[in-house]
Amino acid sequence: MFDTKSLCLNLIERSNVATVLSTCSQVDARYLAANGTYLTLIERIWAELDGQSLIGKGSAIDNAARERRLGLLDRQGFYDCEQAVIGTASGRQVAVEISAQRIWCSGLACDLEFFRPLSPLADPVEASDHDAGPTPRASFLPELQANLQMLSGFDRTILMRRMLTAVAEGGLLVAKVAPNPSIIRFSEALRNRLAPYLSAERGGAETKLDFSALDAAAAERHVLDMAGEIWSLIHFAKDADAARMLEKLVAPYTRPASLLVGKTGA
Repeated sequence: MFDTKSLCLNLIERSNVATVLSTCSQVDARYLAANGTYLTLIERIWAELDGQSLIGKGSAIDNAARERRLGLLDRQGFYDCEQAVIGTASGRQVAVEISAQRIWCSGLACDLEFFRPLSPLADPVEASDHDAGPTPRASFLPELQANLQMLSGFDRTILMRRMLTAVAEGGLLVAKVAPNPSIIRFSEALRNRLAPYLSAERGGAETKLDFSALDAAAAERHVLDMAGEIWSLIHFAKDADAARMLEKLVAPYTRPASLLVGKTGA
């Protein structure tokens, strides 16, 4: 179609800069469109954002800085190169630069925002590849594997990163809940291996994992290796409560075959 909204959506899709189109509101702005670069930046898929609130479901953080930027749009219709912090699906915060313009799309007042990460993302895969050991690798449960095969490449990448984040964060935190020696050693070793992916939040009060530089294949390899390690930890665990807790962490993944054989022969 040759209406202004369709043409604007086409421009957003073609942009190689993270771009979002939303309705105008300080408290209830809603997504109208976003391109793949933006979705990758905030670790989301479009189905999670379509028509949803920028604050409640998206990357916007409701604070005085955002109110000031919206005030600029209200008064002058645009702003350029404003520094901000946005949120991701994993809870990580990302420092960005935003330029925005208030526009009209087929009679609807909208805000068009362009995002640029302030710190270019480095690929840390090479730094951690040497840590790969002989631990048996887990697999996805058959029903999960079937569902994963139905996803587009982009959606699979986002999901793999989020699954990796869930398992990795659980592996780091489990020692606080079940502080027995074997689990503490595992968590400490895991933290050392994940060092290239640790991203300190503003103020340094909390550390988040940043897997945004990994493609789907790398994220899948890491999550299955990590799940295999956790299954090995469960296999040899003497603390039944700790084992049950770890099993919940790796519920979507099969126990490696070598551990099944070892368990049968024990």
